Amino acid sequence: MGKLMRHLKPHIISIIGIVLFLLVQAYCDLSLPDYMSDIVNVGIQQGGIKNAVPDIIRKTEMDKINFFYE
Repeated sequence: MGKLMRHLKPHIISIIGIVLFLLVQAYCDLSLPDYMSDIVNVGIQQGGIKNAVPDIIRKTEMDKINFFYE
């Protein structure tokens, strides 16, 4: 075990990074069903959003939208 730890010591930062990324991945994978249930609850059961387009929009926001149409 000592020989193994001696060889892994220079890579300890990489190992910690890998473990952190695996924890973040597990959290994201486990939170996906919660997001889907929110989509179903709001979108289907409660009737969803009536109109996705706002009635009034700021001029600056309209300029941003028009930037992509030109």
